[in-house]
Amino acid sequence: MKRTASATTAILLSVLLGSPLPAVAAGEASPPAPALTDPSDPLLSAAELELHRLWTALRALPEPVYFLGFGLLDRKQTEIAGTHGSATAISTRNLRVGDVDLRVGSPALDNTHKLRDAGWGSEQQRFWVDLPTDPDPAVIRHALWLATDDTYRAAVRRLIKVRGNDLVKVEREDQSADFSEAPVEVDLGLVEPLQFDAALWQDRLRVASARFLAFPEVHDSNVTLSVFDETVTTLNSEGTRVRRQRWHLRLGIMGRTTAEDGQEIGVYDSVEALTPEDLPSPEHIAELVDAVARRVVDLRAAPMIEPYSGPAILRGRAAGVFFHEVLGHRAEGHRQKDEDEGQTLTDMVGQRVFPAFISVYDDPTLTEWGGVPLNGSYRFDDEGVRAERVDIIKNGVVKDFLMSRAPIENQSRSNGHGRRQPGEAPVARQGNLVVEVRDPVPYAALRERLLDEVRRQGKPFGLIFEDITGGFTLTGRGIPNSYAVQPVSVWRVWPDGRPDELVRGVDLIGTPLVTFERIIGGSDEVDVFNGVCGAESGWVPVSAIAPDLLVREVEVQRREKNNERPPLLAPPMPEAGAER
Repeated sequence: MKRTASATTAILLSVLLGSPLPAVAAGEASPPAPALTDPSDPLLSAAELELHRLWTALRALPEPVYFLGFGLLDRKQTEIAGTHGSATAISTRNLRVGDVDLRVGSPALDNTHKLRDAGWGSEQQRFWVDLPTDPDPAVIRHALWLATDDTYRAAVRRLIKVRGNDLVKVEREDQSADFSEAPVEVDLGLVEPLQFDAALWQDRLRVASARFLAFPEVHDSNVTLSVFDETVTTLNSEGTRVRRQRWHLRLGIMGRTTAEDGQEIGVYDSVEALTPEDLPSPEHIAELVDAVARRVVDLRAAPMIEPYSGPAILRGRAAGVFFHEVLGHRAEGHRQKDEDEGQTLTDMVGQRVFPAFISVYDDPTLTEWGGVPLNGSYRFDDEGVRAERVDIIKNGVVKDFLMSRAPIENQSRSNGHGRRQPGEAPVARQGNLVVEVRDPVPYAALRERLLDEVRRQGKPFGLIFEDITGGFTLTGRGIPNSYAVQPVSVWRVWPDGRPDELVRGVDLIGTPLVTFERIIGGSDEVDVFNGVCGAESGWVPVSAIAPDLLVREVEVQRREKNNERPPLLAPPMPEAGAER
């Protein structure tokens, strides 16, 4: 029998206004329990039992679910900081978060579909919950039950809006489905507690941070160590069960000051490690601290540079951040489908957008590059899909996009790039972005080409961008598709042989397609940028690997600055021979 729209709405409203899904109760009749994948894991086992029970109940409702999944994060985090020769207390935190991924409707059109012209008031799509660290399975199941009940109600409300929205809006440009099939994966990695001597490192950070006291121009500084021992588990109604443990340690060194003209200057360096044994020695940490402090002092005395356009070299780390911001985000699959996006590359598959000597791929399966651990490494994404290498650009030509389980036209499967911060819905994101150039030259030769280009264009100087801390890119259709990245160290190089000059106070700006075409060479030196990236699905760890790149023309603009003077009084200095 064919249902009318009003009859369907009435049924859905009865679901929304009815009683919540039955909770776990002693002696209740429930579907036969499934075989547990790993009975020794109380969190996974409790989640498996509740997933099976709720899936059975939700399938029997008038608007049944067609997919249900849980994402579970179990994190043990330690934070230590040293500043001005003292150390903070050792901070430890245990965190458990559960994400509920639930879909009603059908893979062709479900509750996750974008509501066009909905504005900021559109229905919340999903829910997450703080899970108890108590190993009692009943407590864990109770928390997952409540979160799933809320998620289901919101999903049905949103599905009503999605169906109505689709009826009254113009036909979608991309008619692809909302969800794709994926292979069932069962891969439970071993979980071992991370052994870490926090007291030892507290003392090391105290000693290292005192080195900043020798640089009174550095007004604020710290040396921090963040230690993460986290296990992420993904399970769903299709049968996927994936558990992966990640140890991650980050030593960070920060120095900050205010120049006489009011500009705030900050320099940050970090070392990423996979085990405590991979962290640098006290001697190496001292060298890193001194290097950051000297760079702060040098930048404070460096002249401001005026707005400029002309040839430049992006050193490896700077080039990596540049490609991450300017190309990588535009290659994420969901942006090709969203009609509010600029869709820079959507219709360019098979077309050349870079010089033929440039290729770019993203490969999360890489764990290190030249001995440097990669932040963006993972075997399975946050949807439980096995990570794959994706060739984005091949010999200058657009080849493919980074995909989650949300299909786009002509690409109906995930390639393992669905990622999220706990509490967010996964979307296509970058992992390890790698830039390659054919026929690279030594850096010295690339620098000579820069000076030749300066002379050819009749410019007074060229620029070398040594490092970039971050930036942003605008990809929406209703705003200019542009980018702005924030360099730390920029050098002015002169064609007449004068020594290079450190300058400050500029941002690198431009538009993507124009900049892509202006890359004219690359070196045989490659460097790694490790960091975190924030976008629609929150903050995720990423890496970018790139060689030095010569660009025929870049544009810089003045960076925003404050109007506050530097401190009026000198900082206190330790007395000679005083104990610290």
